[in-house]
Amino acid sequence: MAKVKQGPYFIRYFDPVIKALKELGGSGTPSEVVEIVAKLMNVSEEEQKETLKTGASRFVNQVHFARQYLVWEGLLASSKRGVWSLTEKGMQVGEISH
Repeated sequence: MAKVKQGPYFIRYFDPVIKALKELGGSGTPSEVVEIVAKLMNVSEEEQKETLKTGASRFVNQVHFARQYLVWEGLLASSKRGVWSLTEKGMQVGEISH
């Protein structure tokens, strides 16, 4: 039996965040990216409405975590507040998987 790869839940959003930004021409607002990621991943309305103890959306929080890790990897820029942008490295990256 094949072993399923485990890891933090938000890593599943790495590739969709990159794809969403490419679809947006290389940059977009967080809400634009979250909306496209939800469509790409077929995230149900129910899952999108699930909240953390703080009241924040769990789904949006996970997408934001994925973005931060992509910034640390040099695939997204962190320079402009309110805009997520791909770096040159991010524009050229292929599909990201586990």
